[in-house]
Amino acid sequence: TTPIVLVANKAEGRAGEQGILEAMALGFGDPVQLSAEHGEGMGDLFEALLPYLEREDEGALDAGDEDDLAAPLKLAIVGRPNAGKSTLVNRMLGEDRMITGPEAGITRDSIAIDWEWQGRPVRLIDTAGMRKRAKVQDKLEKLSVADALHAVDFAEVVVLLLDATLGLESQDLRIADRVLEEGRALIIALNKWDVAQDPSSLFNGVKAALGDGLSQVKGVPLITVSAMTGRGIDQLLSAAFETREAWSRRVPTGELNRWFERAIEANPPPAPGGKRIKMRYVTQVKSRPPSFVVFGTRVDQLPASYERYLVNSLRRDLGFGAVPIRLTLRAPKNPFGGS
Repeated sequence: TTPIVLVANKAEGRAGEQGILEAMALGFGDPVQLSAEHGEGMGDLFEALLPYLEREDEGALDAGDEDDLAAPLKLAIVGRPNAGKSTLVNRMLGEDRMITGPEAGITRDSIAIDWEWQGRPVRLIDTAGMRKRAKVQDKLEKLSVADALHAVDFAEVVVLLLDATLGLESQDLRIADRVLEEGRALIIALNKWDVAQDPSSLFNGVKAALGDGLSQVKGVPLITVSAMTGRGIDQLLSAAFETREAWSRRVPTGELNRWFERAIEANPPPAPGGKRIKMRYVTQVKSRPPSFVVFGTRVDQLPASYERYLVNSLRRDLGFGAVPIRLTLRAPKNPFGGS
């Protein structure tokens, strides 16, 4: 049998009382009273749905997630001009499929190639972006960002390729930030590692700069590669598949709420003005990227530091690693709605 949850919308104020009484006569039990316009009763609705959610998703990935993970890994290689993107793609494929040369911006066409790595399908997206040679370097820099964003639209995992002879520059951070804003999984690759000077110091410096510059996601994978020799490419692709798996992860409702209870017990939310913020439930509304909604009272008063605590706990305790996570707070009354 299909479970039925009776919901009575537009229940705000006295005007809805008669309709609620009529709904009770339908024989489906007491209706959940809510106001979609004002955001009232959403916590009660989730509480009514919770037993059925647990029944449906207590276990591993659902069939849709399994299908997604069996599909080709959509991998984009992005970076500043002349970082070695096309040379890296050529090395991955084992053949010269793209035009390369010493001049930045020489690649002519955006291209996607289906191939396999260790028997696993990959769709490789290059970010050429149909650009012409630019005489002014600043113009070329702007085009490289536009190319990266174009590729991100079609990717699941994005590899930001850095030139190890130049290190991390502000343009790289801007591209990385936009990739994360778009909700894509990110990996940083240091190319030309075979000719890097003082590699240990360079690696630690780039890692520290990423920690400072990408405050919204800590611990983004940093992998050293050489497009010329092929060093590190297997490690890079292995990390890409692992990262997509975390990016696609869906946590069973029961496990998620057990984590939520532990997180709140370990660090209770503050009580601004002496009024306690009550955290009621959390649910995952989607994956790719993992997105969660927290229901509670006065959650609109929750400080940003506590939201960061919840997101960091999600990453650490539930295996999400360094993928982007979306967390939304829902109070019984939407502060942006009418009164």
